[in-house]
Amino acid sequence: MNSWLTKIFRRGEVDCNDVRRLSSDYLEDDLPEVKQSAIRTHLSNCGPCRAFVETLASTIGILSRLPRVSAPSSFKESVMNRIKRGD
Repeated sequence: MNSWLTKIFRRGEVDCNDVRRLSSDYLEDDLPEVKQSAIRTHLSNCGPCRAFVETLASTIGILSRLPRVSAPSSFKESVMNRIKRGD
């Protein structure tokens, strides 16, 4: 059965692919409550997804504590030139 058809018949449930795809939005509480709840339910039953989301949350926490730095003004131009050249 096609994956989109499978999702229609799951009635709001989420699978591992959904959790990976929506994990950032989930952590930021940026999903409708129905989807947040479905992900919470999935995480309570799926150790690998729970580990993935916990690791992502930890990584975001660690990165948020690092000092912000600005790239030199020539950086964007250098990157764009390399992209155009195909480097």
